[in-house]
Amino acid sequence: MPVVKPTLVIAGPGAGKTHGMVDAIIKALPNLENHRYMVVITYTNSATQNIKKRLSKKISIPPNLFIGTTHSFLNKFIVIPYSSINNQDIKGEKLFIQCGTDTVLEKLFKSQKKPDDFKAVNYIKSKIKKALLKDGYITYDQTLALSEECFKNKRIKEICGNRIQYLFVDEFQDTNNKIFGVIEDLRKQKKTIIYCVGDPEQYIQSFDSSIRDFNNLPILKASRSSQYDTSLNKSNHRSAQPIVNFLNHFSQRAYGEETFEQERVNSNIGESVKFINTPADIIKMIPYFFEICGKHNISHKERGIIAKENHIVKKAIAALNGNFLSPDRSINISPINEIKDTLLSILDTSQSLYCEKYNETPFDLRVKSVQIIRAIRKGEITNENTFVKFVTETLKLQVRNRIPFKIDNLRMSIETQRSTEAIMVSNIHRFKGLEVDAILAVAKTENELNLWLETNTFARDAHKDKSTSDYPRLGYVAFSRARKILCISCIEPIGDVTKQRLRDLSVQII
Repeated sequence: MPVVKPTLVIAGPGAGKTHGMVDAIIKALPNLENHRYMVVITYTNSATQNIKKRLSKKISIPPNLFIGTTHSFLNKFIVIPYSSINNQDIKGEKLFIQCGTDTVLEKLFKSQKKPDDFKAVNYIKSKIKKALLKDGYITYDQTLALSEECFKNKRIKEICGNRIQYLFVDEFQDTNNKIFGVIEDLRKQKKTIIYCVGDPEQYIQSFDSSIRDFNNLPILKASRSSQYDTSLNKSNHRSAQPIVNFLNHFSQRAYGEETFEQERVNSNIGESVKFINTPADIIKMIPYFFEICGKHNISHKERGIIAKENHIVKKAIAALNGNFLSPDRSINISPINEIKDTLLSILDTSQSLYCEKYNETPFDLRVKSVQIIRAIRKGEITNENTFVKFVTETLKLQVRNRIPFKIDNLRMSIETQRSTEAIMVSNIHRFKGLEVDAILAVAKTENELNLWLETNTFARDAHKDKSTSDYPRLGYVAFSRARKILCISCIEPIGDVTKQRLRDLSVQII
């Protein structure tokens, strides 16, 4: 069967990107050969679960349909089968650890003085990488490097091309250069049908230092390439008309002869976008936001407060007396499973091997996960060190992998809804991909707010300072989470020029 050009769909917030991709997957499945794979990749565990859930409602997922994160795809199809063949330094079983080499380096320099010489630091880093690989440990960043290295081998590329019949890429704007290189290599094999969907305006640049110029973003490079068939999905099924109108100020990018501008499907008049002009303290903003939500009978669980700065998020949580939900809870990811996976990771084992070694059942492992959850809630586990201490001293388990991991996300994942008045509170990064009826987006400073409000595409793209490069798109992501009500506010007082800018965008100042 001849392979056509890859399909690239540019689709904004609320366009039904995942719905469209699921339909494309179901349409293609009858043509999937038994000895080949259909691969569906995205960038978060929550998005992976969402796709699996949607597909399982419509079909029985076959064993040769792989759905997973980018890293799990690279590990399964490239790193595990081929990295030892391609790199003689990698010995034994592959043991994946959920942190980067830089994190290992940081922990090392907490106990030793960091060299002043940049070359010396890089030398130490390279030695750490080799030592980890020799024992089979593969860090988060090494997955990308090893995949790239494997694909320099022509035979490995040919085998992967033969093995993967379909490749679906969700949230394509988050693809970095190394992953794009893998996708391009598969495209050039001309044996894999590729479908990519994404929105450049929702790319968060600070996640990837390899892309220094926004215009070199893989999704934009692909859209300019004659090797991809690019189409625009301009529908917005999510937001009320005033919010769609507001969002269109920030998304009018040219693709060939077309300009991207969303159109509301089944138009809903809705409320105008509002700016709550009550600076200094988020505690004063929330009552105004709640009053607006109350007028429209929007339940607490359909309200969200988001900000870039985590300390603003914490202040909002404090103002709500802890009655909040984290994004992880909203998508029904089991905190028990997350804790279980973390526990198995630091034990360097799988569930089956754990049960065999300790003569326990999966239920026993689940009980231990519940014990960890209770310890986090009680404050017995507050950081990585106390986590390891609890596992070794209370659970009496031998921790083999002392490579550090972030516990903040675990703590957020197991937060209990304390009342029916709990609302969603999060930083913008974690809220990406989610939606609620009403959003209060809070900027820290007037400068941050003005970066959010930048409408000129060239000016938005030109921000290269890593400390501010994300801000225009972060604002867009925050604004586009709202279905019915969008409120904006700022901790710092704003001047007349900014107020006029808001009015020019048809924002009502209250």
